[in-house]
Amino acid sequence: MHNTPKDQSYRTALVQRSKKNASVIGSTIMLMLMQPFSSRAAGEFDAEQYLTGDWGGVRAELAEKGVNVRLGHFSQTAYNLQGGDSSEVAYADQYFVGGYFDLDRLFGWSGAEFKIEISNRNGELINNKADMPFLLQSQQIFGRGNVTRLTQFSLTQRLLDDQLSIKVGRIYPSADFFAMSCTFQHLTFCSGGSSNYISSSWYGDPLSSLGAQVTYNLSDNLILKAGAYDANPETLSLNQGLKLGTSGDLSGTTAVAEIEYKVDYGNGLDGDYRFGVVRSSLDKPKLVNKAGFPSGTTDDATAIQDTDNAFYINLEQQVTRNATGGGLRLFASMIRSDNAISGVGEVLALGGFINGPFVSRPHDRFGLAIGRNSVSSELTRAQRLYNTAYADSEVAVRDHEYPIELNYNYVITPAIAVMPSIQYVINPFGDSDTDNATILGLQLSLNF
Repeated sequence: MHNTPKDQSYRTALVQRSKKNASVIGSTIMLMLMQPFSSRAAGEFDAEQYLTGDWGGVRAELAEKGVNVRLGHFSQTAYNLQGGDSSEVAYADQYFVGGYFDLDRLFGWSGAEFKIEISNRNGELINNKADMPFLLQSQQIFGRGNVTRLTQFSLTQRLLDDQLSIKVGRIYPSADFFAMSCTFQHLTFCSGGSSNYISSSWYGDPLSSLGAQVTYNLSDNLILKAGAYDANPETLSLNQGLKLGTSGDLSGTTAVAEIEYKVDYGNGLDGDYRFGVVRSSLDKPKLVNKAGFPSGTTDDATAIQDTDNAFYINLEQQVTRNATGGGLRLFASMIRSDNAISGVGEVLALGGFINGPFVSRPHDRFGLAIGRNSVSSELTRAQRLYNTAYADSEVAVRDHEYPIELNYNYVITPAIAVMPSIQYVINPFGDSDTDNATILGLQLSLNF
């Protein structure tokens, strides 16, 4: 495996770009915690879903009045059985608190709801600790700094018999766009994190920014969505965590448009298909300088690009139903980001999971997925060009890495779940000269 000073500069630069994009949402427990709260669910509090129960009847009473409080803890531990400079153990977690208020029940404000969510992240990433860089990280809960952040502070108004909804405030795009099931530990297979690679200005949770989002139901199965979000890079700073607005001189707008199509073939065989486009107006440096070489390798200037464009496709389909009420659900997704400025130019994921795999374990889940993460094609071409021009100081030419994950989510109680997993990553960091990696993982979900 070769590693020249120039090559090390690429490695460091691409890792830094990946870290800026790194983020995620927790898996099943976090999806449950962050699902929208509505008046239809206000009076349906189930104490068995929470470790702390009903708080002596207080929670059920609050839910009946339109107030729902959710508390959770989500952690992921990883051990590199193969790959990296040394065998290490890394632990990362997130604490979450959310408050959801049905303003119709509380004040008679028809069709309105208010949400506040706060997240606190801690811990380490195995890829950093073992000096084992991946294009997309192996612990999706890690990212955006060990800090407490205001993840959402929003007001939603539903109109026209719920056909139209408008949400404003401090919000994050992954709550409404590119939503797919998050049932894996590797970031490639979790939309809350992988969606950050659509654009470096896509500030997914636990980040958020001032914005507005509109949903319009053309029919029961065809939905149009649009959103606009502040693209101020200071949103990434640790000192911005609990602010309602983002302070900083640089600013732009990230605009998202999506069409969603829902299908139902009966017997619970539903599907959800999405296509979206994204455009950010924030100025960003290109990956390749004006001479055609990777930026920073020569003294040639690097141009600034004033916009970046991307698109994505996200598909999910339930294909079987079993005796437990579960069954096999398949998913596929593609992210194609702007290869001129994004270090990771494409993310592909394909997989599935079986809910209730055994009659005796109706709430468990078994999952398998494979992905392909690609270095920007423009950067790869520039690396090859550099090696042709400077044969005495070659750099590694990076292209694709292939993560695979197998897991089993064991539900101890409705409020506690553990998920052991194994990941196998081919060509880590997109470098075919790097040894393949094997990661053992353990995920714990607690719902208080």
